[in-house]
Amino acid sequence: MSININIDENVLLVGEKVITLFLILFAGLAARKLNIIDWAVTKKLSAFLINITMPLLIITSFQLDFDSEILKNGLMIFVVSAVLHIFISAAAYFLYKPVKNSGHKKIYEMSTVFGNCLFLGYPVLKVVFGDEIGVFYGVFYGMFFNLYLWTYGLYLITRKNKKEKNSENSEESKESGKFKIPTSKIFFNIGIISSVTGIIIFISGIKIPGVIYGSAKLVGDMTFPLSMVIIGSLISEIKLKEMFLNFRNYYFVFIKLIFLPVFVALVCYVLKLPVLLIYIGTLMTAMPSAANVAIFAETYGADSKAAAINAGLTTLVSIGTIPVIMYLLDNILKLKL
Repeated sequence: MSININIDENVLLVGEKVITLFLILFAGLAARKLNIIDWAVTKKLSAFLINITMPLLIITSFQLDFDSEILKNGLMIFVVSAVLHIFISAAAYFLYKPVKNSGHKKIYEMSTVFGNCLFLGYPVLKVVFGDEIGVFYGVFYGMFFNLYLWTYGLYLITRKNKKEKNSENSEESKESGKFKIPTSKIFFNIGIISSVTGIIIFISGIKIPGVIYGSAKLVGDMTFPLSMVIIGSLISEIKLKEMFLNFRNYYFVFIKLIFLPVFVALVCYVLKLPVLLIYIGTLMTAMPSAANVAIFAETYGADSKAAAINAGLTTLVSIGTIPVIMYLLDNILKLKL
């Protein structure tokens, strides 16, 4: 599993890509402030992204000549994604023990476990590995992300503390408080369907006709700027003091963007995992919080404002931390990529 990456050059390229995407965030913020879009439109844009642009991005990324080594790499990345998501879930539970407010605690946990590995991770991987192969590898990482989001993520966002459970006196409230896993959404959500479709296309060697492929790729590439517009809209109504004058937010940022990525890199290096797995695992762990968390929070009655703050603040800080993490991989861990 060998890769050849000029990381000195890519540190700068990734930094530029993150800054570019972050600047697009201001388009969403401005549109919301000017009342060009509102919360209802933001939800519709999120649905358009999840159901149209992202599936097309995934499917077109699999238009590669079949290579068993590349497929093997992808499957191993899927396993790494599973291990990392489960490990970070356990770590987050204990790392946020000091947070007394159960509503805030579960938002911090979910924002830590689910990073923006799809909407920001994909373009970063495109810079590092190339247009097609970067998204190809990202899709395998994202497949477990989708599975985990609709199982543990849904459990977490609907989790109630003991006091809340005891306050549910009526049979109706008890019934509504029970956690039910939506099986259909786990295995038949659009992310899994498009990923499996892409893998079948890759293995079978099917080629999408040129005009259709070109159109699909253009729409798929809208995923990246559109995701940042959505995040900009989500944070538009948040007061600056709520984002920047809360110490807990900085503790969260440190855990999410610095502590966990560095810890993952060191553990993977000590275990002597292949360089590709160390690199992708660490880089995806270093992504800012996913906008999905705010969308889930709004849908299931959790603190969507706190989730939006987490997404906005970590996206801002990641402009500096993602290139630094890449630099550490090469110069501190002495990985020869």
